[in-house]
Amino acid sequence: GLGQALIYPYYTVRDKVAGAPYQSLLSVVNSTASAKAVKVRFLEGKNSKEVLDFNLYLSAKDVWVAAIIPTAAGAGIYTPDKSCTTPVVSADGSNPTPFVNYAYTGSAADGADTSLDRTREGYVEIIEMGNILGGSTTEAAVTHVAGVPPCGALASASAHTVAGNGGLFGGMTIINVLAGEDFAVDATALEGF
Repeated sequence: GLGQALIYPYYTVRDKVAGAPYQSLLSVVNSTASAKAVKVRFLEGKNSKEVLDFNLYLSAKDVWVAAIIPTAAGAGIYTPDKSCTTPVVSADGSNPTPFVNYAYTGSAADGADTSLDRTREGYVEIIEMGNILGGSTTEAAVTHVAGVPPCGALASASAHTVAGNGGLFGGMTIINVLAGEDFAVDATALEGF
């Protein structure tokens, strides 16, 4: 169940019935004693086009959580978690970071629906980019102090990143409070990625 890449097979924020949408709650755990840089990618379900990506920095033994929620036109994400992200992901559930349709509109159009509604369901990939060198300014920037990492010195993160050693695991809970439903699945972990 541990690996260098995690695949979460499904997220959705579609309504079960009108006014009763699902939310998809995501978690990833760094089980190692090394800080890590990981790429988080959200892909829509029709043709696997990317709708959002960002870098996430996990300190040693860190857990990161986020919620994929419905927006007026599609889906978005927010996190109450303080772990560093580049670019910054919203911490406000009423103003989430919205998913986008750039990968399947305009010159990238794939002949399918070009609306943001397509972002309402899909899957998630988390790919380890590497371990962050111990004692580096990047490790200090991503390490939690009293529950909050400083996140200030991430400009040199690539210079302080070496080949990773895996140790990631995670899960997804798809919940519909109004319908009284909850489904949970572990992410598929790929080792040697």
